[in-house]
Amino acid sequence: MHTRIAVLGSANFIERLKTFEQELPSIRLDYYIYNTPFEAIELVKNIKPCDAVFFSGSLPYSFAEEARKRLPVPSHYLIQDDTAIATTLLANSYSNFIPIHHISIDLIEPQLVQSVLQDIGQSEHYPFTLKIDHAFHIQEVVSFHSNLQITGKTSLAITSIHAAYEALRSQNIPVIRMIDPKNSIIKGIKDTKSMALLAKSQSAKIAVGYIQLTMDTVISEKSLQQISSSIQASMIKVEESLYTLFSTQGDVQKALEENTIETWFEVVSSPIKIAFGFGKTAVEATQNAKDALPYAADNTAYLINDNKELLGPFPNNQKQVRLKTNDPKLVQLAKETTLSPANLSKIMQFSRSRSSIEFTAYDLEIYLQVSRRTTERTLKKLVDHGYVRIIGEEMTYQQGRPRSLYEFNFPTYL
Repeated sequence: MHTRIAVLGSANFIERLKTFEQELPSIRLDYYIYNTPFEAIELVKNIKPCDAVFFSGSLPYSFAEEARKRLPVPSHYLIQDDTAIATTLLANSYSNFIPIHHISIDLIEPQLVQSVLQDIGQSEHYPFTLKIDHAFHIQEVVSFHSNLQITGKTSLAITSIHAAYEALRSQNIPVIRMIDPKNSIIKGIKDTKSMALLAKSQSAKIAVGYIQLTMDTVISEKSLQQISSSIQASMIKVEESLYTLFSTQGDVQKALEENTIETWFEVVSSPIKIAFGFGKTAVEATQNAKDALPYAADNTAYLINDNKELLGPFPNNQKQVRLKTNDPKLVQLAKETTLSPANLSKIMQFSRSRSSIEFTAYDLEIYLQVSRRTTERTLKKLVDHGYVRIIGEEMTYQQGRPRSLYEFNFPTYL
Protein backbone atom coordinates (compact mmCIF):
# COMPACT_ATOMS: atom_id res chain seq x y z
CA MET A 1 0.00 0.00 0.00
CA HIS A 2 1.26 3.47 -0.90
CA THR A 3 2.02 6.14 1.67
CA ARG A 4 0.23 9.32 0.58
CA ILE A 5 2.12 12.55 1.24
CA ALA A 6 0.88 16.10 0.62
CA VAL A 7 3.73 18.31 -0.65
CA LEU A 8 3.53 22.10 -0.19
CA GLY A 9 6.02 24.14 -2.20
CA SER A 10 6.69 26.75 -4.86
CA ALA A 11 5.95 25.98 -8.51
CA ASN A 12 9.66 25.62 -9.24
CA PHE A 13 10.24 23.20 -6.36
CA ILE A 14 7.28 21.03 -7.31
CA GLU A 15 8.17 20.95 -11.02
CA ARG A 16 11.65 19.79 -10.07
CA LEU A 17 10.32 17.15 -7.69
CA LYS A 18 8.06 15.77 -10.41
CA THR A 19 11.13 14.96 -12.54
CA PHE A 20 12.31 12.31 -10.09
CA GLU A 21 9.20 11.34 -8.11
CA GLN A 22 9.38 7.93 -9.79
CA GLU A 23 12.42 7.28 -7.60
CA LEU A 24 10.13 7.24 -4.56
CA PRO A 25 8.48 3.80 -4.72
CA SER A 26 5.43 3.10 -2.57
CA ILE A 27 4.92 6.85 -2.06
CA ARG A 28 2.13 8.86 -3.67
CA LEU A 29 2.63 12.63 -3.75
CA ASP A 30 -0.19 15.20 -3.87
CA TYR A 31 0.97 18.71 -4.77
CA TYR A 32 -0.11 22.08 -3.36
CA ILE A 33 1.57 25.15 -4.88
CA TYR A 34 2.06 28.52 -3.18
CA ASN A 35 3.41 31.82 -4.52
CA THR A 36 4.81 32.92 -1.16
CA PRO A 37 5.58 30.79 1.93
CA PHE A 38 2.92 32.72 3.85
CA GLU A 39 0.21 31.10 1.67
CA ALA A 40 1.02 27.74 3.28
CA ILE A 41 -1.36 28.72 6.10
CA GLU A 42 -4.37 28.50 3.79
CA LEU A 43 -3.01 25.61 1.73
CA VAL A 44 -2.90 23.39 4.81
CA LYS A 45 -6.66 23.89 5.16
CA ASN A 46 -7.13 22.57 1.60
CA ILE A 47 -5.18 19.35 2.07
CA LYS A 48 -7.15 16.24 1.21
CA PRO A 49 -6.84 13.09 3.36
CA CYS A 50 -3.24 11.89 3.42
CA ASP A 51 -0.74 10.07 5.65
CA ALA A 52 1.69 12.97 6.18
CA VAL A 53 2.51 16.51 5.00
CA PHE A 54 5.88 17.65 3.60
CA PHE A 55 6.87 21.33 3.33
CA SER A 56 9.55 22.50 0.87
CA GLY A 57 11.28 24.53 3.59
CA SER A 58 11.21 25.73 7.16
CA LEU A 59 9.53 29.06 6.30
CA PRO A 60 6.19 27.62 5.08
CA TYR A 61 6.47 25.07 7.89
CA SER A 62 6.79 27.87 10.46
CA PHE A 63 4.08 30.05 8.93
CA ALA A 64 1.60 27.16 9.01
CA GLU A 65 2.38 26.17 12.60
CA GLU A 66 -1.11 26.79 14.00
CA ALA A 67 -2.79 25.04 11.08
CA ARG A 68 -0.32 22.12 11.35
CA LYS A 69 -1.24 21.57 14.99
CA ARG A 70 -4.79 20.77 13.90
CA LEU A 71 -3.68 18.11 11.42
CA PRO A 72 -4.28 14.52 12.49
CA VAL A 73 -1.17 13.40 10.57
CA PRO A 74 2.55 14.17 11.06
CA SER A 75 4.32 16.93 9.13
CA HIS A 76 7.96 17.50 8.17
CA TYR A 77 10.01 19.97 6.12
CA LEU A 78 13.09 20.10 3.87
CA ILE A 79 16.02 21.30 5.95
CA GLN A 80 18.31 23.84 4.27
CA ASP A 81 21.72 22.44 5.23
CA ASP A 82 25.35 22.87 4.25
CA THR A 83 24.87 20.52 1.29
CA ALA A 84 22.43 23.00 -0.25
CA ILE A 85 24.87 25.87 0.37
CA ALA A 86 27.85 23.98 -1.09
CA THR A 87 25.86 22.84 -4.14
CA THR A 88 24.65 26.36 -4.88
CA LEU A 89 28.08 27.95 -4.47
CA LEU A 90 29.63 25.25 -6.66
CA ALA A 91 27.02 25.85 -9.36
CA ASN A 92 27.80 29.59 -9.26
CA SER A 93 31.56 29.07 -9.54
CA TYR A 94 31.04 26.70 -12.46
CA SER A 95 28.48 28.77 -14.40
CA ASN A 96 28.89 32.43 -13.43
CA PHE A 97 32.50 32.75 -12.20
CA ILE A 98 31.49 35.52 -9.79
CA PRO A 99 33.80 36.00 -6.77
CA ILE A 100 32.26 34.97 -3.48
CA HIS A 101 32.50 38.48 -2.00
CA HIS A 102 30.42 39.88 -4.91
CA ILE A 103 27.45 37.71 -4.01
CA SER A 104 24.46 38.32 -1.72
CA ILE A 105 22.57 35.41 -0.15
CA ASP A 106 19.38 35.17 1.90
CA LEU A 107 18.94 32.01 3.94
CA ILE A 108 17.65 30.57 7.20
CA GLU A 109 21.02 30.03 8.87
CA PRO A 110 23.73 32.40 7.53
CA GLN A 111 26.42 30.71 9.62
CA LEU A 112 26.20 27.71 7.28
CA VAL A 113 27.89 29.76 4.54
CA GLN A 114 30.83 30.55 6.80
CA SER A 115 31.06 26.91 7.85
CA VAL A 116 31.13 25.65 4.24
CA LEU A 117 33.73 28.18 3.16
CA GLN A 118 35.95 27.35 6.12
CA ASP A 119 35.68 23.64 5.32
CA ILE A 120 37.11 24.23 1.84
CA GLY A 121 39.84 26.56 3.10
CA GLN A 122 38.18 29.77 1.90
CA SER A 123 38.04 32.10 4.89
CA GLU A 124 39.35 35.37 3.44
CA HIS A 125 36.18 36.49 1.67
CA TYR A 126 32.49 35.98 2.48
CA PRO A 127 29.27 36.91 0.69
CA PHE A 128 26.74 39.42 1.99
CA THR A 129 24.15 37.43 3.93
CA LEU A 130 20.62 38.10 5.15
CA LYS A 131 18.96 35.92 7.77
CA ILE A 132 15.31 35.22 7.00
CA ASP A 133 12.67 33.85 9.37
CA HIS A 134 8.88 33.69 9.67
CA ALA A 135 8.73 37.42 10.49
CA PHE A 136 10.33 38.59 7.22
CA HIS A 137 8.64 40.48 4.36
CA ILE A 138 9.36 39.70 0.71
CA GLN A 139 10.12 43.35 -0.03
CA GLU A 140 12.82 43.41 2.66
CA VAL A 141 14.59 40.54 0.92
CA VAL A 142 14.21 42.13 -2.51
CA SER A 143 15.55 45.47 -1.23
CA PHE A 144 18.54 43.78 0.43
CA HIS A 145 19.70 42.25 -2.85
CA SER A 146 18.78 45.12 -5.17
CA ASN A 147 20.42 47.83 -3.02
CA LEU A 148 23.69 45.91 -2.92
CA GLN A 149 23.73 45.61 -6.70
CA ILE A 150 22.67 49.22 -7.29
CA THR A 151 25.56 50.42 -5.12
CA GLY A 152 27.98 48.14 -6.98
CA LYS A 153 28.83 45.95 -4.00
CA THR A 154 27.50 42.75 -5.57
CA SER A 155 26.77 41.41 -9.03
CA LEU A 156 24.68 38.30 -8.21
CA ALA A 157 21.88 37.51 -5.76
CA ILE A 158 21.12 34.02 -4.42
CA THR A 159 17.69 33.69 -2.86
CA SER A 160 15.87 30.93 -0.98
CA ILE A 161 12.45 32.43 -1.76
CA HIS A 162 10.64 31.86 -5.06
CA ALA A 163 8.65 35.12 -4.82
CA ALA A 164 11.86 37.12 -4.21
CA TYR A 165 13.44 35.46 -7.23
CA GLU A 166 10.57 36.52 -9.47
CA ALA A 167 10.57 40.07 -8.05
CA LEU A 168 14.33 40.48 -8.60
CA ARG A 169 14.09 39.14 -12.14
CA SER A 170 11.35 41.67 -12.90
CA GLN A 171 13.84 44.41 -11.88
CA ASN A 172 16.54 42.87 -14.11
CA ILE A 173 18.66 42.04 -11.07
CA PRO A 174 20.94 39.04 -11.75
CA VAL A 175 19.65 36.32 -9.43
CA ILE A 176 19.66 32.54 -9.04
CA ARG A 177 17.70 30.27 -6.71
CA MET A 178 19.20 28.36 -3.82
CA ILE A 179 19.54 24.78 -5.01
CA ASP A 180 17.86 22.03 -3.01
CA PRO A 181 19.92 18.90 -3.76
CA LYS A 182 17.94 16.00 -5.18
CA ASN A 183 19.27 13.59 -2.54
CA SER A 184 18.21 15.96 0.25
CA ILE A 185 14.67 16.18 -1.12
CA ILE A 186 14.41 12.40 -1.49
CA LYS A 187 15.73 11.91 2.05
CA GLY A 188 13.26 14.48 3.41
CA ILE A 189 10.30 12.75 1.79
CA LYS A 190 11.48 9.31 2.91
CA ASP A 191 11.85 10.65 6.45
CA THR A 192 8.28 11.95 6.18
CA LYS A 193 7.12 8.50 5.11
CA SER A 194 8.87 6.98 8.14
CA MET A 195 7.06 9.47 10.39
CA ALA A 196 3.73 8.47 8.82
CA LEU A 197 4.40 4.76 9.31
CA LEU A 198 5.49 5.35 12.91
CA ALA A 199 2.35 7.38 13.62
CA LYS A 200 0.20 4.59 12.19
CA SER A 201 2.08 2.03 14.24
CA GLN A 202 1.60 4.02 17.44
CA SER A 203 -2.05 4.62 16.60
CA ALA A 204 -2.67 0.89 16.13
CA LYS A 205 -1.36 -0.09 19.58
CA ILE A 206 -3.86 -1.55 21.99
CA ALA A 207 -5.84 0.61 24.41
CA VAL A 208 -7.99 -0.70 27.26
CA GLY A 209 -10.86 1.21 28.81
CA TYR A 210 -13.21 0.83 31.75
CA ILE A 211 -16.73 2.17 32.15
CA GLN A 212 -18.00 2.07 35.71
CA LEU A 213 -21.72 2.58 36.34
CA THR A 214 -23.50 3.45 39.54
CA MET A 215 -25.12 0.42 41.18
CA ASP A 216 -28.67 1.26 40.11
CA THR A 217 -27.83 2.25 36.53
CA VAL A 218 -29.42 0.30 33.70
CA ILE A 219 -27.80 0.65 30.28
CA SER A 220 -29.36 -0.61 27.06
CA GLU A 221 -27.67 -2.73 24.41
CA LYS A 222 -28.18 0.11 21.93
CA SER A 223 -26.30 2.52 24.21
CA LEU A 224 -23.48 0.02 24.68
CA GLN A 225 -23.23 -0.41 20.91
CA GLN A 226 -23.18 3.35 20.39
CA ILE A 227 -20.38 3.79 22.92
CA SER A 228 -18.20 0.95 21.62
CA SER A 229 -18.65 1.85 17.93
CA SER A 230 -17.59 5.45 18.55
CA ILE A 231 -14.04 4.18 19.24
CA GLN A 232 -14.31 1.02 17.12
CA ALA A 233 -14.02 -1.10 20.27
CA SER A 234 -15.17 -4.47 21.49
CA MET A 235 -16.85 -4.48 24.91
CA ILE A 236 -17.03 -7.10 27.66
CA LYS A 237 -19.14 -7.00 30.81
CA VAL A 238 -16.77 -7.70 33.71
CA GLU A 239 -19.13 -7.15 36.63
CA GLU A 240 -22.69 -5.95 37.07
CA SER A 241 -21.63 -2.32 36.90
CA LEU A 242 -18.26 -2.55 35.11
CA TYR A 243 -17.49 -2.89 31.40
CA THR A 244 -14.14 -3.30 29.64
CA LEU A 245 -13.39 -1.78 26.23
CA PHE A 246 -10.68 -2.98 23.83
CA SER A 247 -9.70 -0.44 21.20
CA THR A 248 -6.59 1.22 19.73
CA GLN A 249 -4.59 4.16 21.03
CA GLY A 250 -5.36 6.17 17.90
CA ASP A 251 -9.13 5.78 18.24
CA VAL A 252 -9.10 6.57 21.96
CA GLN A 253 -6.81 9.59 21.48
CA LYS A 254 -9.17 10.99 18.85
CA ALA A 255 -12.17 10.41 21.13
CA LEU A 256 -10.48 12.34 23.94
CA GLU A 257 -9.25 15.18 21.74
CA GLU A 258 -12.60 15.66 20.00
CA ASN A 259 -14.72 15.08 23.11
CA THR A 260 -16.47 12.08 21.60
CA ILE A 261 -16.80 10.60 25.09
CA GLU A 262 -19.11 13.48 26.00
CA THR A 263 -21.78 11.72 23.96
CA TRP A 264 -21.39 8.68 26.23
CA PHE A 265 -22.68 10.72 29.15
CA GLU A 266 -25.75 11.66 27.12
CA VAL A 267 -26.79 8.07 26.31
CA VAL A 268 -26.48 6.82 29.89
CA SER A 269 -29.15 8.01 32.31
CA SER A 270 -26.89 8.10 35.40
CA PRO A 271 -23.32 9.35 35.96
CA ILE A 272 -20.51 7.08 34.78
CA LYS A 273 -16.75 6.97 35.33
CA ILE A 274 -14.33 6.28 32.49
CA ALA A 275 -10.66 5.28 32.49
CA PHE A 276 -8.24 4.36 29.72
CA GLY A 277 -4.85 2.72 29.71
CA PHE A 278 -2.16 2.61 27.02
CA GLY A 279 0.69 0.15 27.15
CA LYS A 280 3.29 -1.80 25.20
CA THR A 281 1.31 -4.96 25.96
CA ALA A 282 -2.34 -5.77 26.66
CA VAL A 283 -1.43 -6.59 30.26
CA GLU A 284 0.26 -3.21 30.75
CA ALA A 285 -2.61 -1.31 29.11
CA THR A 286 -5.15 -3.13 31.32
CA GLN A 287 -3.22 -2.34 34.47
CA ASN A 288 -2.88 1.33 33.50
CA ALA A 289 -6.64 1.54 32.92
CA LYS A 290 -7.27 0.00 36.36
CA ASP A 291 -4.88 2.47 37.95
CA ALA A 292 -6.59 5.40 36.21
CA LEU A 293 -10.13 4.46 37.24
CA PRO A 294 -9.93 5.64 40.90
CA TYR A 295 -9.07 9.15 39.68
CA ALA A 296 -12.28 9.49 37.65
CA ALA A 297 -15.21 11.39 39.12
CA ASP A 298 -18.77 11.22 37.77
CA ASN A 299 -18.91 11.90 34.02
CA THR A 300 -15.17 12.35 33.65
CA ALA A 301 -12.38 10.27 32.18
CA TYR A 302 -8.69 9.78 32.94
CA LEU A 303 -5.90 8.17 30.97
CA ILE A 304 -2.59 6.62 31.99
CA ASN A 305 -0.29 6.21 28.98
CA ASP A 306 2.65 3.87 28.45
CA ASN A 307 4.97 6.45 30.05
CA LYS A 308 2.90 6.20 33.25
CA GLU A 309 1.65 9.74 32.81
CA LEU A 310 -1.81 10.49 34.21
CA LEU A 311 -3.83 12.69 31.85
CA GLY A 312 -7.22 14.21 32.58
CA PRO A 313 -9.84 14.93 33.50
CA PHE A 314 -11.61 14.71 30.15
CA PRO A 315 -13.62 16.22 28.57
CA ASN A 316 -12.03 19.65 28.66
CA ASN A 317 -12.95 21.03 25.23
CA GLN A 318 -16.15 21.99 23.46
CA LYS A 319 -17.84 19.55 21.11
CA GLN A 320 -16.48 19.43 17.59
CA VAL A 321 -19.69 18.69 15.68
CA ARG A 322 -20.56 21.89 13.83
CA LEU A 323 -24.20 22.84 13.44
CA LYS A 324 -23.32 25.59 10.99
CA THR A 325 -20.40 26.38 8.72
CA ASN A 326 -19.00 29.63 7.34
CA ASP A 327 -16.20 28.11 5.26
CA PRO A 328 -16.96 28.84 1.57
CA LYS A 329 -15.78 25.39 0.43
CA LEU A 330 -18.03 23.58 2.90
CA VAL A 331 -20.93 25.89 2.13
CA GLN A 332 -20.57 24.96 -1.54
CA LEU A 333 -20.23 21.25 -0.70
CA ALA A 334 -23.31 21.35 1.51
CA LYS A 335 -25.27 23.18 -1.19
CA GLU A 336 -24.32 20.71 -3.93
CA THR A 337 -24.86 17.54 -1.91
CA THR A 338 -27.77 18.80 0.26
CA LEU A 339 -25.97 17.34 3.30
CA SER A 340 -26.37 19.25 6.56
CA PRO A 341 -23.36 20.97 8.18
CA ALA A 342 -23.71 18.60 11.15
CA ASN A 343 -23.48 15.55 8.90
CA LEU A 344 -20.54 17.04 7.01
CA SER A 345 -18.80 17.68 10.32
CA LYS A 346 -19.31 14.05 11.35
CA ILE A 347 -18.00 12.83 7.98
CA MET A 348 -14.90 15.00 8.38
CA GLN A 349 -14.39 13.64 11.90
CA PHE A 350 -14.70 10.13 10.48
CA SER A 351 -11.91 10.91 8.00
CA ARG A 352 -9.70 12.39 10.71
CA SER A 353 -10.26 9.42 13.01
CA ARG A 354 -8.98 6.81 10.56
CA SER A 355 -5.39 5.68 10.17
CA SER A 356 -6.18 4.55 6.61
CA ILE A 357 -7.30 6.81 3.78
CA GLU A 358 -9.43 4.04 2.26
CA PHE A 359 -12.81 3.12 3.75
CA THR A 360 -15.96 1.12 3.00
CA ALA A 361 -19.62 2.00 3.30
CA TYR A 362 -19.75 -0.29 6.31
CA ASP A 363 -16.95 1.65 8.05
CA LEU A 364 -18.89 4.89 7.59
CA GLU A 365 -22.17 3.27 8.63
CA ILE A 366 -20.70 2.05 11.92
CA TYR A 367 -19.12 5.42 12.67
CA LEU A 368 -22.23 7.49 11.89
CA GLN A 369 -24.58 5.02 13.61
CA VAL A 370 -27.10 5.25 10.79
CA SER A 371 -28.74 2.68 8.52
CA ARG A 372 -27.04 1.13 5.49
CA ARG A 373 -29.55 2.87 3.23
CA THR A 374 -28.75 6.29 4.73
CA THR A 375 -25.02 5.65 4.42
CA GLU A 376 -25.29 4.58 0.78
CA ARG A 377 -27.47 7.60 0.00
CA THR A 378 -24.88 9.91 1.59
CA LEU A 379 -22.02 8.27 -0.32
CA LYS A 380 -23.91 8.49 -3.61
CA LYS A 381 -24.36 12.24 -3.17
CA LEU A 382 -20.64 12.66 -2.46
CA VAL A 383 -19.58 10.40 -5.34
CA ASP A 384 -21.96 12.07 -7.82
CA HIS A 385 -20.39 15.46 -7.10
CA GLY A 386 -16.79 14.24 -7.09
CA TYR A 387 -16.20 14.61 -3.35
CA VAL A 388 -15.64 10.87 -2.90
CA ARG A 389 -13.93 8.50 -5.32
CA ILE A 390 -14.33 4.74 -5.71
CA ILE A 391 -10.77 3.41 -5.81
CA GLY A 392 -11.22 -0.36 -5.67
CA GLU A 393 -12.99 -3.32 -4.15
CA GLU A 394 -12.41 -5.80 -1.35
CA MET A 395 -13.76 -9.32 -0.87
CA THR A 396 -13.37 -10.44 2.74
CA TYR A 397 -15.97 -13.19 2.55
CA GLN A 398 -16.73 -16.05 0.16
CA GLN A 399 -20.24 -15.18 -0.97
CA GLY A 400 -21.98 -12.04 -2.15
CA ARG A 401 -20.70 -9.02 -4.03
CA PRO A 402 -17.35 -7.35 -3.23
CA ARG A 403 -17.48 -4.11 -1.25
CA SER A 404 -16.38 -0.85 -2.85
CA LEU A 405 -13.40 1.00 -1.41
CA TYR A 406 -13.71 4.78 -1.22
CA GLU A 407 -11.48 7.80 -0.54
CA PHE A 408 -12.42 11.40 0.13
CA ASN A 409 -11.62 13.98 -2.53
CA PHE A 410 -12.07 17.18 -0.54
CA PRO A 411 -10.22 18.78 2.40
CA THR A 412 -11.31 17.14 5.65
CA TYR A 413 -8.75 18.82 7.97
CA LEU A 414 -10.48 22.23 8.09
